[in-house]
Amino acid sequence: MSQLGERLRAARESQGISLSQAAAETRILQRYLVALEDGDYQNLPGDVYVRGFIRNYAAFLGLSADELIDLYRYERGRTDPIRIVPATSNPRVRGCIAPSLVGVFFVVLALVGVTYLVLSATNRIGENAQLATIPTATIPPAPSPLPTALPEATPVPIIIPATATVAVAGGVIEPSPTSTQEPEAPIVLEVRIDPGDNPGSWLEIKTDGESVFRRVLAPGRSVRFTARRSVSVRAGNAAVVTVVINDQERRLGTRPGEVVTFEWPP
Repeated sequence: MSQLGERLRAARESQGISLSQAAAETRILQRYLVALEDGDYQNLPGDVYVRGFIRNYAAFLGLSADELIDLYRYERGRTDPIRIVPATSNPRVRGCIAPSLVGVFFVVLALVGVTYLVLSATNRIGENAQLATIPTATIPPAPSPLPTALPEATPVPIIIPATATVAVAGGVIEPSPTSTQEPEAPIVLEVRIDPGDNPGSWLEIKTDGESVFRRVLAPGRSVRFTARRSVSVRAGNAAVVTVVINDQERRLGTRPGEVVTFEWPP
């Protein structure tokens, strides 16, 4: 039994402290505390850890840590002499093939030289590279297609409505709905019947050679047509008929019952 172990155990037992309680308070494993109190230094870790255990255990029991450390050194030196162990690892020797800045510089320089020679051989650098450039031919833009001819406009009659049914010579004309569509055409024809007390007039109207109107038109009424090439108006009572060609008026006759044929262009 060592003196160090006897002092530790005596101090602990005099204060009524169990080994488990001492281990919990000092955070030292209980088997290490048992080894310290038994003087069994072979079951303890390294010398540095043992000194730390002695200081913590002495402070917990209210003993002098330095005195117990000196006692530990004495007992440990007597039972476990210090051995001198020769060093087994050889000093590191810098290899002769370790890379240096000078070596890296020459390697980079060699790579640049090889790259330049390859580019020169393939005409990708220097004056030969400009001569090898082939100008790109410019393709002129394709001409735009010519506009196609517009389809001929179908003549559509435009009839101005009357307020009531009017009796005329040769029959009765019922009012018809007015069309508001007027296609674009070079010739615009309007035929008017004078308002007032007259029998109206029988009309036959042709546009571009086709008959589009053939009946009696009542007083105060008018019709409108469009054509691309020609118009023709034949009136049975020309004295009450006015023809308007492209906003230019023309009276067809002066005598009642006179039959007149008007054509445009003349």
